[in-house]
Amino acid sequence: MKTIQLKLYEFEELSEQAKQKAIADNADFNVNYNWWDMVYEDAKNIGLKITGFDLDRAHYCNAEFIHDAIFTAKQVRNDHGEQADTYGEAQEFQEKRDQLANSWPKDENGEFENVDELDIALDECEGDFLKRMSKRYLSILDNEFDHLTSDEAIADALIANEYWFTEDGKMATHLVNLVQTA
Repeated sequence: MKTIQLKLYEFEELSEQAKQKAIADNADFNVNYNWWDMVYEDAKNIGLKITGFDLDRAHYCNAEFIHDAIFTAKQVRNDHGEQADTYGEAQEFQEKRDQLANSWPKDENGEFENVDELDIALDECEGDFLKRMSKRYLSILDNEFDHLTSDEAIADALIANEYWFTEDGKMATHLVNLVQTA
């Protein structure tokens, strides 16, 4: 039999060097499991379904309207603040779409002329809105990832989860759990 005694420390008790090691060893702590769920949920709430994204070389965000572009623009204006980039995109889309519909030539009965061309123009306007919203959500995902992988966010998570460390910053919570179950 062997008896081992260790001094364990909470994150805030570590030296600066040990804190940096703990942060480096846990760099993916906040992003190792569906960290994007809240962003996806926000998109869903405005009628946008994110179908995939890549923050690395490909750097894209694929999305589609759950209902249609008009619904999404309305939801953005209702749910997102005027300072949000998405709000500006929704406002611009609505203005362009309204301008297209209001300025399109009409016949003597007040019916739109060249309806097929109008449909194409409106589809292009909506497609452009979808591309711009996808880019905005790519930016939101990028910013969220950057925040979650920042030293401050990792340190906050290690503190909030009450993890224990050795003096040099190695996580030792599993050792504490072993002792508690024995």
